[in-house]
Amino acid sequence: MALYLMIILFIVAILPGIGLLLLVYFSDKIEREPVGLIFALLGMGVASIIPALIWEMIGSVMIEIVFPNASLFSAFIENFFLVAVAEESCKFICMFVITWKNRAFNYAFDGVVYAVATSLGFAIFENIMYVFSNVLNLGVLEGFFPGVSTGIARAFLAVPLHTSVAIFMGVFYGKAKEATFQHKPGKCFLFIMLSLIVPMFIHGFYDFLLSVANMMNTGGSILVFVMFGMFVVFMYVFTIVVNIYFSKHDHNITGSLKVKVTKDGWLRYGITDNREVVILGLTRPYQGKVLVIPEELDGYPVRTIARSAFAYTNIVNIQLPKNLRYIEDTAFFNCPYLVNVVLPDYLVSIGNYAFEYCYNIRQFLIPHIQRIGNQAFEGCTMLSDIYYLGDPEEWRRIQINIQENQHFLNSRFYYNTVRGS
Repeated sequence: MALYLMIILFIVAILPGIGLLLLVYFSDKIEREPVGLIFALLGMGVASIIPALIWEMIGSVMIEIVFPNASLFSAFIENFFLVAVAEESCKFICMFVITWKNRAFNYAFDGVVYAVATSLGFAIFENIMYVFSNVLNLGVLEGFFPGVSTGIARAFLAVPLHTSVAIFMGVFYGKAKEATFQHKPGKCFLFIMLSLIVPMFIHGFYDFLLSVANMMNTGGSILVFVMFGMFVVFMYVFTIVVNIYFSKHDHNITGSLKVKVTKDGWLRYGITDNREVVILGLTRPYQGKVLVIPEELDGYPVRTIARSAFAYTNIVNIQLPKNLRYIEDTAFFNCPYLVNVVLPDYLVSIGNYAFEYCYNIRQFLIPHIQRIGNQAFEGCTMLSDIYYLGDPEEWRRIQINIQENQHFLNSRFYYNTVRGS
């Protein structure tokens, strides 16, 4: 019987922290962190309790010497400058040691996951100590229900608090890491300081309100508890919003794209910070008659054909996605077998030398485009006919260097073309 009660108490103690950790972990939509690293951070969070306790015990003795009589001021000093500083600093240092130079730290939201994992390691172990303290003092049977009530109360207060401050710590921690890739040490230092100061302030204010409520008379205590409840509700709602926002706006902080390959194995691509797909090129010589570029990959729209993506390849016909916006410099440079390319309606720009030396292209349909780069069709000796969707007035508004596109501009132009005619 006693063993079953102990197991129940253990579940009550760890379940809130595990649940919140999983919630944040699965909010990481683009690239989830290694499970081994998460367990290591949980362990570091537990380990951070030791220096934090030592720090708090020494600090408490010093506060009692300086302020022998409890007061609002001594409570302010203890909660803001002792407990909050000790716990948040120790958690931050333990997180920093194993994540700052970790290769997995390459997305902004990773900082949130790391901070939450470390903080909840701290919170879970702290929860276990509080829940089982009743058992140690009263015995298993007598301490069971007080332990359960303590666990339930902390599930709605203390554990979410550690999660909330960790999310703010992680947001600024991710920004600090991003600043290092941008070679901005001053910005990095600023975000490191914010990743400490903001959690310390929230933690300190939370504890201070509780301390004040316990020090005041009944009427004043009720008022402070009402303020505390309002603060907790506001803080948790705000934290949820912050977590959802930064999860949705997660982005690579290294300045480089993670290369992926399509399911059919032909195309390499990357996903930008704006959650748009860049086609990077072929994985091997293409053997089909028509290369079809998908409209979407991983649920994100294909917007760009990257620089030199298909240069020097053997493609003959290519079907571009309808929502493509950019064909970058030398994208199809020297594709001697390329015959048909249908440019989509929403294309914005064709880069420099994009179709240079595509000898077999005889005609081109140009949509309502904004820019055509230098020598975009230079060396296309068979090109004779250009079909344009707009009128001559619209054509004159296109940004194009006349001197660098003489051959292209000497082709026969047909305006007000209709697709499919």
